[in-house]
Amino acid sequence: MKDLGLAKQILGMHISHDRSSEKLWLSQEKYIEKILDQFNMGNAKSVSSPLASHFKLSSKQCPTTEYIAVTESNKEMLWLQKFLHELSLKQERCALHYDSQSAIYLCKNLTIHSRSKHIDIKFHWIRDVLESKMVKLDKVHTDENGADMMTKPLAKEKLHVYRSIVGMFEASK
Repeated sequence: MKDLGLAKQILGMHISHDRSSEKLWLSQEKYIEKILDQFNMGNAKSVSSPLASHFKLSSKQCPTTEYIAVTESNKEMLWLQKFLHELSLKQERCALHYDSQSAIYLCKNLTIHSRSKHIDIKFHWIRDVLESKMVKLDKVHTDENGADMMTKPLAKEKLHVYRSIVGMFEASK
């Protein structure tokens, strides 16, 4: 076997390393440019946030239940934990922050009631995950929920605040 040095690319993402500050950056810039070119949008004007602040979603575009969103987030977190473990970077217990008290209650409450009976049994596994203490579910105030930058229309200033909360910094050109 041969050591090829530091990885430079994974799953189409460019990897940058700064060993002195122990930081790692992933970039999908080339992939995004390729997709934009594919749809003749290579010269499209960029915007400063994922959704313009005047953009409104219709009720049909919104999730039908917050419980399912927490279940899906939990699946992603468990996958990431396993991935990190394979890289010999073990994390004891991760916390999933969520800004919906009702969704947290549904995940922790074993009682089935009229508001939750429509949830498919396959999504109830999150209760087992929480009980086993593999993942901790915490309430986070909406002003501190960095994930909102991917789901809500934001003013440019709020986007900068959320980016710093999740540790994303603007790439220097």
